Amino acid sequence: MIPMLINTEKINFLVGDKDILNLIQDNPALPMFSDKMLKFLEDLSRKLMDDKRSRGYQDVMSYAYWIRKSSLERIKDSYDMELSRLGRGVSFHISPSNVPINFAVSMTSALLAGNSVVIRVSDKDFEQVSIVCDAINDLLSGEYEDIKGYFCIVRYPHDDEITSQISAICDIRIIWGGDETIRRIRSASIPPRAIEMTFADRHSIALIDSDYYLTQDKREVAKGFFTDTYYTDQNACSSPRLVVWFGSKIDEAKASFWNELLSVVKEKYTMEPVVAVDKYAAFCELAMSKKGAKIKSYENYIMRVALDELTEDVLDYKHGGGYFFEYNANALEEVLPVLNKRCQTISVLGIDKDKVRDFVVENGVRGVDRVVDLGQTMALEFVWDGYNMIENMTRIVYA
Repeated sequence: MIPMLINTEKINFLVGDKDILNLIQDNPALPMFSDKMLKFLEDLSRKLMDDKRSRGYQDVMSYAYWIRKSSLERIKDSYDMELSRLGRGVSFHISPSNVPINFAVSMTSALLAGNSVVIRVSDKDFEQVSIVCDAINDLLSGEYEDIKGYFCIVRYPHDDEITSQISAICDIRIIWGGDETIRRIRSASIPPRAIEMTFADRHSIALIDSDYYLTQDKREVAKGFFTDTYYTDQNACSSPRLVVWFGSKIDEAKASFWNELLSVVKEKYTMEPVVAVDKYAAFCELAMSKKGAKIKSYENYIMRVALDELTEDVLDYKHGGGYFFEYNANALEEVLPVLNKRCQTISVLGIDKDKVRDFVVENGVRGVDRVVDLGQTMALEFVWDGYNMIENMTRIVYA
């Protein structure tokens, strides 16, 4: 049977070429945590850390640190290696337009699972993408030429034909993007034995104990919260949109927290005029539906919307660029209305993570896949949105 050739006229290859793309489905599957891919990622980490351009991008440096040898060995040790696991074959990744380094995280999971990768990156010209792809190309043109056929990183305009053709040869399809993106991509069928993982529109919240906060280094807390939120304009699913306060010193803690954050934001963030206007428009829309919501703005850099109650739909009115809902609570039970399927991450400060996780489990919460420390919502992980990325991309061979 002659394989169907993929139309590559509109494809810009950042890594790989048309021949690799058309032959990629013939690659043998590799074992999970294969020595070859572990060594490749170790050398990729080293090359990224040596690149002077990387130092200007916190996300690139975090990724390079995440894939260093000692880190991957710890990850490997956490898996049951007694089972024989192989990659499923070709993984087709549609990466998001708002988190530049996400494509590399998705790629890493697939490689460690033993798969070939075809990755469509955003049309936005992110320098982080160029830095990582340059490093990959350097490695594949040298010591790792024998695995060159496992890599295709591409850009192409929204084109249903190309997406359908690549989907037709994949064994796993991973879609990072909004609900509309997922619906559009799903119009392209995948083979009967292929599996799919989707990462849809979601939001996150933060829980802060006011008494504990006042004992901490407030500048460091502000810097961590800035990374959680402003680094992606709150566009990441893991970025908190709602801050829930607990404890006996809420007013004092709030005053300090938001003023410290304002200082960091002024230093590190560029406020676009359209963002400020859109935030006010978002509040007006909320105010028409939710009476009692009160607004406080800090020179447009921060907009706090105080709520009298939490309802299931309140986060439907979310916005980015420093737009935060705020609520005072006496007990975790008051947060339940917003812990629906749309809620991804709960970040905490001064509140026990195990207690929050147990609360989620005991109440059968349909959302919430992560409970992390405040300042760590953007941390790179192999478990995301409830998926164990590596395991999901493998198949078990048993005897």
